[in-house]
Amino acid sequence: MSVKSILSRLNPRLKWRGVRGIRYNEEGVSAVEFALIAPVLILIYLGAVELSLLMRVDRRVTSTTASLGDLTARLATVTDDDMKEMFAAAEVMMQPYDAKSATMRLSSIVDKGDGKPVVDWSDSYMMTAYAKGASIDLPDGIVSTPGSIIMAEVVYEHDSKLGGFLKSSRTISDKFYLRPRRVDEITRVTKGGSPFGPTS
Repeated sequence: MSVKSILSRLNPRLKWRGVRGIRYNEEGVSAVEFALIAPVLILIYLGAVELSLLMRVDRRVTSTTASLGDLTARLATVTDDDMKEMFAAAEVMMQPYDAKSATMRLSSIVDKGDGKPVVDWSDSYMMTAYAKGASIDLPDGIVSTPGSIIMAEVVYEHDSKLGGFLKSSRTISDKFYLRPRRVDEITRVTKGGSPFGPTS
């Protein structure tokens, strides 16, 4: 049996073309093209999934930060028990994300009329509180002179579920400034004479 006969049986389109007809064979082209583009499509899909997860976490961090600051700004005085309850509430607000990956800080920033805002009191959860009297850089016009504001901060370490393909950890943070609702300056009442509340 000749080579021409064998090729003709394998593919009728090669009939009368011999070996040169192989170059006209387009079977399997789609499979090859898909094999080339599939990794790119998979990466795009995984990137879209990760982006949607990051957006959801970012919204939750923003919501928790705003609520934490708002709860504090509604008070006239803040006790240790109040602070523990607010941090506990913030843990619930972070759900379904693990609050243990979040750090939080609440601070009262006061401007005595000299245009130099300083920390009056500061409490934190799993992060360092500001020292009393420490200078704080604030956006222009955020606090009146004289006046005070509550500054709420939340920092969340997001561990990607797609760590094998993408960067596994990202830091998402937000900061809110709120003016006291009922008084000019919110007083921090502590037990044992300590100017700061719980840190963990």
